[in-house]
Order: sequence, then C-alpha cells, then structure tokens
Amino acid sequence: MALDECNKSEGDFDLFWILAFRALVDLLFDISAEPITARLPVGGNKTVPLPGDCISWIKIGILNEKGEVSTLRINNALTTFKDNNPDRISALTSDITDGIPLLLNQPFYLNYYYDGVYQPLFGVGGGLIQYGSCRVDEANNIIILDEDFKYNQIIVEYISSPEKNGDYTVPTGCLEAVISFIKWKNKLGTREDYISDKINSRRRMPKKKVILQQINQVLRESEAMKLRG
Repeated sequence: MALDECNKSEGDFDLFWILAFRALVDLLFDISAEPITARLPVGGNKTVPLPGDCISWIKIGILNEKGEVSTLRINNALTTFKDNNPDRISALTSDITDGIPLLLNQPFYLNYYYDGVYQPLFGVGGGLIQYGSCRVDEANNIIILDEDFKYNQIIVEYISSPEKNGDYTVPTGCLEAVISFIKWKNKLGTREDYISDKINSRRRMPKKKVILQQINQVLRESEAMKLRG
C-alpha cells in the first residue's frame, strides 16, 4: 500500500519492508503491545528469571482463588547481592537486627500498652493486603523475592520482543500509521503526520477506545443503594 501511495516500484520493496518493521516496533512500545502472561517457578534462592523475550514487565503477582492476579509489593530496598547465585539466601547475613525492642529504653514516643510494655502505635494500614514483596534486577533480568516468600510460582505479565516471536502482524487500526512512518523516513511525509496517525491508531485499539458496555457498567455501579457524599 505504501508503494502504491508513493508511486514506487518493486525495486523499493525491501527498503519499505524494513521500514515497516521499524514502524511496528515503534508502535509496539507506544500503543499496540499486548502483554503476555506467564506462570513461572520460584527458585530455591527466591529469585525468578524473566522470560528471554521480555523487554518490559508490567505486573508481578500470584494467582488468587478468583483467577485474579494479586500483585506483590515493589520493595526496592531488597538487595541484588548475589541474585545470580544459587546460595543467595545463605549469603544474606544481616549486619543489624530489628531495633524496635531497643526503643523501649529510649525517650521516644510510646503510646500503646500491651502485655506489660509500651509500644509505638501511630496508626493502622489502609487495608491493602499483599502476599510478599519483590524487586526487579533490570540488568540481570531477575525478579528478587523476599526471604519469607511462601509460594512456589508467580504470575508475570510482560511485553514481548517481536523480533523473537518471528511473526509480524499489523493491527488494522495501525495501518495508516505504518504507511506514514515509511513516508516520513523516505522524506515523502513528515514526522508530524506520523505522530497524528499514531494518535488516531491508539484511539482505535481494543483497550483504548470507549466501549458502551463499560460506560453502562459505571452507570449501574454508581446507582447503588448507598450514602452519597
């Protein structure tokens, strides 16, 4: 289609073909990527390697009884020390211990009396329940879990590299954006034309466009029998 629009011959096919690949990769990062879901085993050292075709992770969690992904807490304080080593856990010897009992002998604010001693109590959490914490070592493509993680598997949603899938498909809604990209790189169009067509393509994507059923669902939920603020 781009060849026809630009009045080019089959001699330009290879160039246009490569540019179309580049356009698809650019669209993948910005608007058209569909995440892949994988269930991965947890290693004995409480780490999980990311899939080889992963270029960006979206969600890390465990599966609950309703088939939903219960996400883990992101804890960037977890160390990446020896996260490639099978003996990682045994190497994590702490240099300090929990200092809360020491606070009992210090002039800090202690307001809660329980079992013969005072403890600091500044409030109660907001009710968010998470079943573990994790950190992603981006350099080594490894998910690091806390030492007390109790589950044998985790769910990971991620964006896959199209070059490793071996199969390129063009979503119909992105057709004009791909053609505009090819024209721009051949100096037959402008970057602004490509950006404009990319915005239009994004609005046509299945999870980006407005769906009447979703609007009706919001309206029905707002009509519940409850007090209104």
